[in-house]
Amino acid sequence: MATKKALLSIDGGGIRGIIPLCALVELERQTSLQARQIFSFIGGTSTGAIITAGLALGIKAEQLLEVYRNLGPKVFVTDWLLFVRSIGSYKYAVEPLRKFIASYTGEVTLNELPIEVMITATRVSDGHPWFFVRDNNANGQSTGHLKLADVVTASAAAPTFFEPFYVPTIGVCVDGGVGVAGNPLYQSCVEAFYYSDTHYDPATTTVISLGTGFVDGGSSAPGNLIDWVRWIVGELLDAPSQQQTQITERHFKTSATVRINPKLDYPIEMDDVKSIGELERMGRAYAQQLDWKKILTM
Repeated sequence: MATKKALLSIDGGGIRGIIPLCALVELERQTSLQARQIFSFIGGTSTGAIITAGLALGIKAEQLLEVYRNLGPKVFVTDWLLFVRSIGSYKYAVEPLRKFIASYTGEVTLNELPIEVMITATRVSDGHPWFFVRDNNANGQSTGHLKLADVVTASAAAPTFFEPFYVPTIGVCVDGGVGVAGNPLYQSCVEAFYYSDTHYDPATTTVISLGTGFVDGGSSAPGNLIDWVRWIVGELLDAPSQQQTQITERHFKTSATVRINPKLDYPIEMDDVKSIGELERMGRAYAQQLDWKKILTM
């Protein structure tokens, strides 16, 4: 019988990345293993890309959670000059985000990572989706030379929140969630099952998809142009999450696919750093219900 493999996918969602981090903290507590010892392939979008990078580098989930607790003053600082110059297009400069990410990734390239990752971004000039991965004999070998800090920054540059980020040899990019990869589960599976030389087999792979929380409908309609723009961007980033899970389950019927995405008590914006404490409370309460040993053997 072939050895069972495990693949992890992490959604975008800004500061709500605390939710999947709480699940991963519980995973590492229950198994006494680091995430990269369990998952040989991790895909992430936006905040999921930041977490993916940290896990791939061997940083413990608890340490990453501590990083997120202190994220606000380093990343979510409104640059009023940029805001005015961009005619209100962006709230935050992207360079502090890149500096923050590089503080723990250094100058490591994708090819230098010990496990396989997939980071998503969208090129602004033509809307082309990019899936940044290590080079191997089964793919185009066009992104492995890129610095991890650059592709993660591009993936996390959510429109209206951060200004776009230039990735060398690729172009100006924004959040990979613009389109269909807010939940990168399906794209991660396609990459692993068709374009990896590790030879993942759906029948012997457990696929775990971590969301950043959801709320039921019921919020009032946007009241002005700016609110409508933010609503549209939010829908672009969040709406595909359940759809991608369903497509994955239908396409890769023989794999064991587990979606972990708790319902939040109330809506929380991607940059709402004041809700960090509440996010951790909700995330830890949900994570304590997870039986990771059972999930990983499905």
